[in-house]
Amino acid sequence: MKKAKKTLSEAELQREYPLADLAVGWFFRCEENSAGCYQVDGMDLWGRIASVTGFDHEALLQRCVADAEAINSEAQVTD
Repeated sequence: MKKAKKTLSEAELQREYPLADLAVGWFFRCEENSAGCYQVDGMDLWGRIASVTGFDHEALLQRCVADAEAINSEAQVTD
């Protein structure tokens, strides 16, 4: 039997993922891990994660947002 997953609060997420309003229900962050290498992470209120790593932080953010939107679309199909 599946257990219901508890949603996270927006305030909690926004502390760790300060970039909001890029995809419905998602919050993002971009961190430079080493010289010129970035990791962009996104998390939604249900704890689903999208993450990409590379060198162009703006392109990475766009890709991560697109991945988040794809996850949202997949969730709507299965509902």
